[in-house]
Amino acid sequence: MRYDKYSIAQMNKSQVFDLIRRSGPISRTEIAHTVGLSIPTVMKITEELTRKNLLCEIGKGESRGGRQPELLELNSDSRFCIGIGIGRSRTYSVIINLGGQVVCREIIETGDTSSPEIWLDRLMVTIKQLIEKSGLSENQILGMGIGMPGILDTDRGTVLFSPDFHWENVDIISSFKQNFAMDITLENANRALAMGEYFFGAGVNSKNFLVINLGHGIGSAIVREGEFYRGSSGSSGEIGHIILERNGPRCNCGNKGCLEAIASGNAIARDAKIAILEGKKTSIKEMVKGDINKVEAKTVFEAAKHGDPLANVITERAIQYIGIGLANYVNILDPDLIILAGGLTNAGDIFFKRVQEVLRESQMKFAGRQVRVVVSQMGENGTAVGSASMVLKKFIKYGNQK
Repeated sequence: MRYDKYSIAQMNKSQVFDLIRRSGPISRTEIAHTVGLSIPTVMKITEELTRKNLLCEIGKGESRGGRQPELLELNSDSRFCIGIGIGRSRTYSVIINLGGQVVCREIIETGDTSSPEIWLDRLMVTIKQLIEKSGLSENQILGMGIGMPGILDTDRGTVLFSPDFHWENVDIISSFKQNFAMDITLENANRALAMGEYFFGAGVNSKNFLVINLGHGIGSAIVREGEFYRGSSGSSGEIGHIILERNGPRCNCGNKGCLEAIASGNAIARDAKIAILEGKKTSIKEMVKGDINKVEAKTVFEAAKHGDPLANVITERAIQYIGIGLANYVNILDPDLIILAGGLTNAGDIFFKRVQEVLRESQMKFAGRQVRVVVSQMGENGTAVGSASMVLKKFIKYGNQK
């Protein structure tokens, strides 16, 4: 690949900016040594970024025999990014600063999505309210990232197929561009979450990792050398739709026996409801005061923690299948890190320790020797913050500094 002077200059600027973002406060000498640039080049770049209010000098560092060096750090509140995390139960909209801190947030119940146009109109009203509440000017906002579950055509801004939403060929971006005069990026929700982990979470020090989102459904994202592995048609990471029981329960995708249909939060709640309707003895019914529509996965895990035999059977079955699914991933991809996210991780050790045990028991001998498994600390804002991180990533890479 050939690079012209502009491309090289932009690449250097991106490296310097990202290093300061990740490692500041830092001196110009340290920057030059780390990225392999001359001190005059670093000075030129940092002066430009300081003029644009993206960096600030915060004082002197320790002397190593000469004058005390000036220390630079990111001016986090100079620019902001909007991120939207669309989930089957709730949709989170946030504004973050360059340091990843959430400065404003709106949450709506996702509700009825049978009419994409009506639902998207509702979401856009929420985002307008978010921007108004933040008090930010248009020039301070770099853009908007949208994390949407399903298989997407990100270039066209279209949802090709979303099993959870029952959407096919829904154009999202056109509607948003008619209402918001800013750069807008659409990405799969799990990949957006992974980018959030890469910028601000457990993946900060890893370039080869998996994020497994274990919630209402089950999805994942693959990060290789700091970039998404998408596959030839953009559908990589659909771990929730690997088939583990040929004649298992019907999945929203149309197949039978998918991991998501067996072991997701929705599947766990469904199995508990069926058991109650069949008259099986369990404390779960009392926990929801007889209203089985209130049974959720967290209810079943809570009952399991208190020794309920039926709850133990249901949760252990789900854990077994999740562990087997992860083992298959490890055998194929050999990552250095697996980050578990989503509502099921809130069950604590009753879930996390057993999943790790099943993973170790099921993976091929000597495969995945370096892999670590951790629980995400991004919380409920994870996908929304990750969606905003997609905007930040473009800003760093392409230098669209306002």
